[in-house]
Amino acid sequence: MMPGMTAVMMKSQLTNRLRVWRVDAGLSLEEVADLVGLDKGYLSRVERGEREPAPMTKVRMARRLGVPLRTLFEPEAIEE
Repeated sequence: MMPGMTAVMMKSQLTNRLRVWRVDAGLSLEEVADLVGLDKGYLSRVERGEREPAPMTKVRMARRLGVPLRTLFEPEAIEE
């Protein structure tokens, strides 16, 4: 965990990055779910922070979406 970040802050930021990327890419939740081979309901729960994908699922998602893993899942420093 990054210094100064709580687990809740990290989880919120991680799920938010996936949602922000999807919206910026102009893709619906269903389109992303189809691209990465996951159930739309599961992906929705990931975006809401209710589920944490397994490490290999994260890698598969990033590869199928053609983005670096860090774009979707690695936290950035939070300014305080």
